[in-house]
Amino acid sequence: MFEGVSTRITLILIAGGCALPCARPCAGQVPAGRLEERVTSPTDTSQTFALYLPPGYTTERRWPVLFVLDPRGRALLGLKLFQDAAARLGWVILSSYNTLSDGPPEPNVDAMNAMLAWARAHPSLDRTRLYLAGFSGTARGALTFAVMLRGHVAGVIAVGGALGFALGGPETAFAGDSTFAYFGAAGTRDFNYEEVLAMGDRFRMTHVPSRVMTFEGPHHWPPPDLCGDALEWLELRAMLGGLRTMDSGWVRARLAGELARAAELERGGRWAEALRLDDAIAHDYAQWPEARDAAGRAVGLRQSTVLVKYEAEARRLAERDLRQGIELPKILAWAPLADKLRIAELQRTAERGDSLEAASARRLLARVFVHVAFYEPRAYLADGTPARALRMLEAAVTIGPIEGEACALLREALAAATAEQRARFAGQCGIAFRNASNTRSDHQLRYRVSSASA
Repeated sequence: MFEGVSTRITLILIAGGCALPCARPCAGQVPAGRLEERVTSPTDTSQTFALYLPPGYTTERRWPVLFVLDPRGRALLGLKLFQDAAARLGWVILSSYNTLSDGPPEPNVDAMNAMLAWARAHPSLDRTRLYLAGFSGTARGALTFAVMLRGHVAGVIAVGGALGFALGGPETAFAGDSTFAYFGAAGTRDFNYEEVLAMGDRFRMTHVPSRVMTFEGPHHWPPPDLCGDALEWLELRAMLGGLRTMDSGWVRARLAGELARAAELERGGRWAEALRLDDAIAHDYAQWPEARDAAGRAVGLRQSTVLVKYEAEARRLAERDLRQGIELPKILAWAPLADKLRIAELQRTAERGDSLEAASARRLLARVFVHVAFYEPRAYLADGTPARALRMLEAAVTIGPIEGEACALLREALAAATAEQRARFAGQCGIAFRNASNTRSDHQLRYRVSSASA
């Protein structure tokens, strides 16, 4: 993803001594800390970021720091997802206004370098405990940057995006490294759900500490409580990897909570999630006797006939997901799109409740939708072929409403459309049609764009 520009990542954090012992993670409510909504980089005035300093921040000790890379440069949105946990645990957060997804790598390289420059200028930050958090395209960027900054980056939170396997990729670069940790997350309707799970599997195979968690929802940042779980788990991994002092009381309290959660999942019939958590507990808390219960439950769950069948079906659907990702670019060149993309079939399957097949169909539909509503129209408009962009958007509205950034693409494509084509998009993105003479003549149809539309 960043081939050809890797040398532009400034490895400015080589200097610096050992980390000082960290304060004990706090429980319960803590003061709010200090939020600076916009800080200008000392080395590049075009770069700005939001900054959060936790309660009690002082230059007399070292603090872990989280760099947040939102794919649309929504610095405050990304920062606030992690703010409560950062206050409890004592983390500094920098969140860029300049990071982007779905484009060239340079904006993210420049944004990362600007935040690293600020970190270099503040010796109170622990240069062995830098963490990166990204979503979608910036999740992939964060994983790439982690390899470039190996020895300083202690963990990555990668949401809704992952890298494919490659020699020299993060799963091989960090193989057997207990001081690095990967936390992956994806929504249950995220079209990148399977790739996130697959990356977690590869990290486990190369003996890299890893956790993957799912949440109800589409392709989006997780809710704040899951973001807090991510920071707490990375704090645990820092203790286990020798990057900070061990706090046995805090660890035991967290272990008790995770054991209770795994038991609750099993009682609720969510056996696959229970198995994943039991395995994680057995690995992360191996030195604590209480973790043996989780290891025993994991063995029992694996022998369950129901779970064996469930996992076989999950593998089949994951393979189907992979095939769709490979075949989709070819299918998008054919017509009629709705038939070739099997949209109606997937919609029928998606309506079958909470089955594995229905959940998979919803993710496949989400992938088709993001391609025909955004990626393909954007490419065709850039090539000067708005008619093809409209063809993609017509397929998109058979799945769901056009929203967000796709609305700008729709308006651009409609500028060169016939009245009949415009009529097909009535109601999308606040676009309405008015028949000036109260007749049905196509040439008399007009449309307007609501000033309130996104």
